[in-house]
Amino acid sequence: MTTPLLDPLCPVLITRPAGKADQLLASLDELAIPYLYQPLITTQLVPLKAKAGTMLEQADQVIFVSVSAVSCLQQQYDCRKITAPLVAVGTTTATVLEKCSGREVLVPQDQRSEGLLALPQLQDVADKHIVIVRGNAGRELIKKGLQQRGAHIHYVQSYRRVPLPLDGQSLSDQWHQQHIQCIVVTSNEILQLIFELLPKEQHSWLQQQLWIMVSPRMKEAAIELGIDGSRIYLSASANDQALLEAICQLRGTCHD
Repeated sequence: MTTPLLDPLCPVLITRPAGKADQLLASLDELAIPYLYQPLITTQLVPLKAKAGTMLEQADQVIFVSVSAVSCLQQQYDCRKITAPLVAVGTTTATVLEKCSGREVLVPQDQRSEGLLALPQLQDVADKHIVIVRGNAGRELIKKGLQQRGAHIHYVQSYRRVPLPLDGQSLSDQWHQQHIQCIVVTSNEILQLIFELLPKEQHSWLQQQLWIMVSPRMKEAAIELGIDGSRIYLSASANDQALLEAICQLRGTCHD
């Protein structure tokens, strides 16, 4: 049996945005794994630019990077007008997109940018016009990877991510009081925000925590922030099941 690295009585800090952690939190409750849930960012709808509809309807492929990308688009646009193949980074995003578009959505097994780029349907894309529906930034790896294959990339922004008005000292006090030992982060933006929010004198404490992250790119960013690579554990994917498995592995527990 794996030797536990975490005190089973200490809660795991979950930082996924509001609305994106429900399944993970429910699973933790079911397994009686203690956690502290503290979202750091929220999303806001962004009005579509005038050319967005035309780009979507003339695209050869349309990629949606998140549930927010879909939900904020469908509030302003009829997704059934899109005739191009639809691709979603994750299964939850795909489920929402299938419901509003009425069509099948392609989704990679590895629900990260790297997994999406590995899809056979996105290999031969020279001179194809691919639209990526996203927030105010992020997923640059997808753009870069597809451009290297000769694709023309266009962005449609349907939402933006906004940091919640939080007090860093209060967060630090709470995390110490709760004896946090492990922090789960699912984006570089959240990782950077944690270090920006907490007072600099608490950065050494952050660097001593165990971290669960979802991609090698995040691990590189974390190391630049002073976190030792041995304190970073990469989940197999960015979905809730993979995050749950990573948490259980660090606790030295198993689940079905």
